This record gives sequence, C-alpha cells and structure tokens, in this order.
Amino acid sequence: MNLFPVSDSNESELTFVVSRASANADDKVHAVAARIVREMETSLPEFRLKSTEMTVIDGEPAVDMFYQYMEDNTPVFQRQTVILINDAQEGKKMVSYIGTCIGEFLDSHHWQYQEIMQSIKFHRQRKSA
Repeated sequence: MNLFPVSDSNESELTFVVSRASANADDKVHAVAARIVREMETSLPEFRLKSTEMTVIDGEPAVDMFYQYMEDNTPVFQRQTVILINDAQEGKKMVSYIGTCIGEFLDSHHWQYQEIMQSIKFHRQRKSA
C-alpha cells in the first residue's frame, strides 16, 4: 500500500492510497466492487454508499465508488476506484485507488482525485513481431 497526502490549501486534506491484492482469474471488476461494498456495510459504522458507476482507467474497465462512514463521531468520506489488472508473471491483481477526506469531500477534492485518476498509465507488455 502507498499513501500520498494531497493538499493545496488549509481545507480538509485529501489523502490518496493505492492498495494491491491478488484476485481470482475469473473475477470481474463489478463483482469485486460489489463484494467490497458488502464488506464495508458490515465493518464500517454508519456506512452509506452515495454513488457507484462503471468507468475506464487507461482503457481498462473500473468501478468508481463514493461513500461515507463515521469514525469517532466524525464523517469520513472516501472515493474509491477498483480495477483488475492481468499480470503475466503474477496473475490477476486488484488495485484500489482510494481518496479520503475527514469531515467533508469538497468539489476541489473530487477534482484532485479525478486528475490523479486521469494521469494513471499502466505498463503494458509490448507484443513482439
């Protein structure tokens, strides 16, 4: 997991995390995202899914989720994008990109998150001729 604080002012800070895990060969991205939501519904206090939609990251299908939950009587907002990557050497991997804000997720945070997601480029093996 990699953690990146993103801040451009004195507003609540956006923290960006990249998390990786193994996936099953037959996993589909929408099913993995649904499983993550079910897990959060049971493990996070006052979990509320605000939106979910299919999207594309560097040509690959992904699921974008926006949700909130409570931690120490404070709302925590997260935007998470899940993608499945086929790695020839290591097999299928799930990668989650998660932006977190405490208290509120401002329009500027959505913009920062979207800018980060649009900058992602995957290293693809080139096919030899």
